[in-house]
Amino acid sequence: MLIEGNYSVCFQTPIGEGVGVVKLHPNGQISGRDTTFSYTGNWKQDSKQFKITVSAKRTEPGPPGVFGMDELDIIVIGQSHDGVSASCVGFAKQSPGLKLEVTLVRIGDD
Repeated sequence: MLIEGNYSVCFQTPIGEGVGVVKLHPNGQISGRDTTFSYTGNWKQDSKQFKITVSAKRTEPGPPGVFGMDELDIIVIGQSHDGVSASCVGFAKQSPGLKLEVTLVRIGDD
């Protein structure tokens, strides 16, 4: 089961890979960023399975994102067995055929 707090996030598609940081807020909101994108959205937990819906938007110049787009809506579904890490799969609504793999690892809170 995921718990509220800060997580490092590693993500990849066949186009590329990246890393960032996200915060799962107690009210079901999620926020985060990496060096070129910011993320906002929602997360929902159902037993061990969770669903994250995120809008990603380029905020800084840099290399192409892992989907090759500057604005996208992402859906990720996964499971956490220990509350510390999770593996997930997902896709961008703008590119549903391109598989996204995500790993979340809990890090210290602010």
